[in-house]
Amino acid sequence: MSSKFGLFRFLSIISLLIAGFFTLIMLLALLVTPALSAVLIFVLLTGSVVIHSVLSLSLQQSLKDPAKPLKSNTPGGIRIMGFMAIFYAVMLITNGIYGLVHLDGMLQEAMKQLPKNQPAPSMQAMRSLMTGLVIVLVLHAVGVLINCALSFGYLRQWQEKK
Repeated sequence: MSSKFGLFRFLSIISLLIAGFFTLIMLLALLVTPALSAVLIFVLLTGSVVIHSVLSLSLQQSLKDPAKPLKSNTPGGIRIMGFMAIFYAVMLITNGIYGLVHLDGMLQEAMKQLPKNQPAPSMQAMRSLMTGLVIVLVLHAVGVLINCALSFGYLRQWQEKK
């Protein structure tokens, strides 16, 4: 297949792994978090990326081998979960940009909340750690956006073949 299809396969697998890890962490957070509604929303959004990736993988199998048909609800699932995944990615990108712009103020507030008897990390170390984390999350979000766009395109191609 083409390099575009290879990118589609790679992004589907990477999105599945990263969003699956985030979903697992948030499900574990549900056990200890008193504010369930906020965590449930993020579980739903990250779960939509996981489901979209799984559906994209089945679409890829059907495109590679036309003898393997898609289930009747897979195209609709790709669309619905794709739009939810796009919302997740846009939210991560906008929050990441906001976090990078206001990073110093947020770090100063976070440093004030650390216990006084505990040694605090340096502001430079925290800044570099948070900047790296935000950049990784934004790159993940861009990968999810590209994966959704590719899945919509390949879904249209699959429907035309059918």
